[in-house]
Amino acid sequence: MTCKDYLAQHTVPLAQAVRHFLAREIPYQQLEDLSWQLLSHWQNLPHIPADKQPATDQEGVFWHLLHSLHQWDEQQIIADVWLRLQLMTCANYLITEGPCPRHCMGSRP
Repeated sequence: MTCKDYLAQHTVPLAQAVRHFLAREIPYQQLEDLSWQLLSHWQNLPHIPADKQPATDQEGVFWHLLHSLHQWDEQQIIADVWLRLQLMTCANYLITEGPCPRHCMGSRP
């Protein structure tokens, strides 16, 4: 599996899980478990790119979203309206290719 394959396989499920959590349709633990699984799958790639810069805006937003889930805990995400909006904007972009949140670019782990 390549980096491109990894992103093609995991971008939409991550975005959907974030949207479902923000809508209170899934528990936080399910979102947290997914985020750890995604990092584990990344570490298991046969060739992890040495370059930490994302190749596309979509990849940058994906990494920002995934890193955010590890930076903020459940209560912070629930209580912080700005953070919730930022996470939703990222998730929506990843699912619908809407406007890119340029302030939400992450790097590869």
